[in-house]
Amino acid sequence: MSSRPSLFPAAGVFAFLAVLTGVATFLASGRPLIGLIGLVGAAVSGAAVLILLPTPQPATPAASPVEPAAGAKPAARKARSAPAASTAPVAATASVAATAPVAPAGSVAPASDPDRTSLVQICIYLRDRVTSTALATRLDQALAQVGVSTVEPTGERFDPSHHEAGGALPTTDDTLVGTIAAVEAPGYADRGVLLRPPVVTVYQRRQG
Repeated sequence: MSSRPSLFPAAGVFAFLAVLTGVATFLASGRPLIGLIGLVGAAVSGAAVLILLPTPQPATPAASPVEPAAGAKPAARKARSAPAASTAPVAATASVAATAPVAPAGSVAPASDPDRTSLVQICIYLRDRVTSTALATRLDQALAQVGVSTVEPTGERFDPSHHEAGGALPTTDDTLVGTIAAVEAPGYADRGVLLRPPVVTVYQRRQG
């Protein structure tokens, strides 16, 4: 029996939080458009969490016992007259099958990779464009719940294989040359695999 209906209370909570976020954004800004953007962003982030979380797999019904056919009685009598040694492998096989571990009814199947990838990209797209700090934080939390983390390597040594140079900042301090001064756009990693490199500003030696 599937436990899918248990998601409805969570959906109600997300809907309430979305409305609350929209109203709070409208009251803080005094602009209906900003409030509407806050409402839509909160609703989308809540829906993304519900969809990205894996859904429980329904339990497999137990097979009903099969009654022997009427024509099988002579075969059964013939089998009883056979030597006892010939029935030993059959008994051993039945014993192994009876004691074999069965998957629990509440086992969870992994989410579909194509669907998960698309939803993660949508969340990142929204995260790059929202102007509300509350919505940005909510999207970061939704991404973190499915294993996606932000990459903001401020202060690290610039590595062109992991970072994208967006600008340069002159400096006379030789210890800072080649390090990352600021992050212009954060990158994202999915369970340790880089999805998008961060765009960074790099310290460069001041000329003259």
